[in-house]
Amino acid sequence: MSLERPEYVSDLIVYLLNELGVEYAPLNPGATTRGLHESMVNYGGNKMPELITCCHEELAVAMAEGFYLATGKLQVSLAHNIVGLQHASKAIYEAFLNNIPMIIMGGTGPLDASHRRPWIDWIHTAQVQGQIVRDYVKWDDQPQGAQSVAESVLRAYQIAMTEPRGPVYLCFDVELQEARLPDDFVLPDLSRFQVPASPEGNPEAVKQAAKALMEAESPVIIVEGLGRTPGGSETLQALVDLVGAPVIEIGSAYNLPNSHPLNVTGANAEVLKDTDLVVAAGVNNLEQVLTRAVASSSATAPEQPRGRAGYNRVFESAIPEGTKIIQIGLQDYGIKSWPSNYGRILPTDTAILGDEIQVLKQITEVCQDSMDAGSRKRATDRIPNITKIHSDLYDRLHKEVKERLWDQTPTSTARLAAEIWEVIKDEDWVLVHGSLSGWERRLWDVSDESRWVAGGGGTGTGMGVAMGAALAFRGTDKVCVSIQNDGDLLYTAGSLYTLAHHDIAMLVVMFNNRSYYQDVGHQTAVSSNRERSVETVGIGVNLDGPSTDFATLAQSFGLAGIGPILNAADIGPALKKGLDIVKNERRTAVIDTIVQPR
Repeated sequence: MSLERPEYVSDLIVYLLNELGVEYAPLNPGATTRGLHESMVNYGGNKMPELITCCHEELAVAMAEGFYLATGKLQVSLAHNIVGLQHASKAIYEAFLNNIPMIIMGGTGPLDASHRRPWIDWIHTAQVQGQIVRDYVKWDDQPQGAQSVAESVLRAYQIAMTEPRGPVYLCFDVELQEARLPDDFVLPDLSRFQVPASPEGNPEAVKQAAKALMEAESPVIIVEGLGRTPGGSETLQALVDLVGAPVIEIGSAYNLPNSHPLNVTGANAEVLKDTDLVVAAGVNNLEQVLTRAVASSSATAPEQPRGRAGYNRVFESAIPEGTKIIQIGLQDYGIKSWPSNYGRILPTDTAILGDEIQVLKQITEVCQDSMDAGSRKRATDRIPNITKIHSDLYDRLHKEVKERLWDQTPTSTARLAAEIWEVIKDEDWVLVHGSLSGWERRLWDVSDESRWVAGGGGTGTGMGVAMGAALAFRGTDKVCVSIQNDGDLLYTAGSLYTLAHHDIAMLVVMFNNRSYYQDVGHQTAVSSNRERSVETVGIGVNLDGPSTDFATLAQSFGLAGIGPILNAADIGPALKKGLDIVKNERRTAVIDTIVQPR
């Protein structure tokens, strides 16, 4: 869609977003973005970008995250001055942690103080509004003048989309938004403002990594988020098949089919205990994989028993002493001082700063050219043992579900995952968000990154991420599945309005344990350590009395609601009914299933 020449500065912003291919602009409206809002609706025709009405800024930002995870395309979110930005800040922080590119656009009251309305413009105007989120965005700007606005939008897009990707924030004075463009204003040629290509790895470091892989007796490859990049999964598979190395996935993103015989995720301890080489690609926090919690010793801290959950646990290395470590990625470029998301610094034998997909391709090419008879034999000899670890793992999991978990009351998370799979397995499905304690990854056939969005965090962002991803498939025959935590949805129940208003169809399955259960473990640990009663651990944690009826809540927004479902035998029929509504009526169905805490 090509727009006419812009007339106002806010038209210019819409023109640039349109040229950049931005499809949607989720927002919670406000006065300080009124110029931009009007331009999107009347100048832009509410197309490219189309406004998506949200009842909370946290949802608006989370939707941009979900859309990116589903499509790889950056979106914008609008936030009304200081108050909107503060609401949005939690989701912006999640986007920063997950390396999600987006542009958050905000307005501020008139910077010329003599033009401000009494009271309201003063309390909604800050000296530098971006200060609120500066510590967890890649860049922020508050441009003055039409030319500066154009350059700021283009720079914001480039910075957000340059690896490692992340959110940026732009703030526009309300009067600047509503100002006319100069008659002689020259529109930029966007073909000359390209996102820079990601760097490859240093050739010598790549050779070192390839040599280490070929010489290792028991290498392990640990990966995170490779499936988000087109060709990432294929690149990983080509390397592991060549060198015969097991793969451990971390994080929620797709990397390798769970049916691949070298994917041993879930058998981490078994493969790490004998490794002599760890290759980590795209891993944001390697410590979580290379350490394990151990039983505490009273000799360590006799005056204070070690916690059994959360803080004060004792950790030890999960790998043998002397194991070589190779780290690949661009994480070091994204480190900032305020958030500690980078984790502990670990000793590393080879560190390669470069796009992990490109580096893995380089390593594969070196190995293909350099593998001798000895390294090929080591690779071939390893595969049967790794394959057995893989098959034994899945045999144990399926046996556990059948013999121990199937008939439990309340319904086990494993059974719920199996029931969902039975209903969707023959559909063109995509998991747009959520997890059932990892059982969906163990029991479903996960062999295609296009089916596995499954990103985002909690405490309010979960449904927003799901909506953004499902928005990408609106108007298609995709069956979007969202596994939604009860506590998370209670943060942003207004998300159900957006689903209904914008005709976003999802099969929403509630992971309803009627509790903020994470804190049960923490309260149990503290009470036990202090030798106090554990009968009180549910106070301030449980979400009953009343127990929310999410099916009725969904119906109040005009969506389909089924449940609450207490009997596991009723889950399958309810899911089938919900699937029929999603497919044939193209609207969201919320299935309220009451399940175990984990």
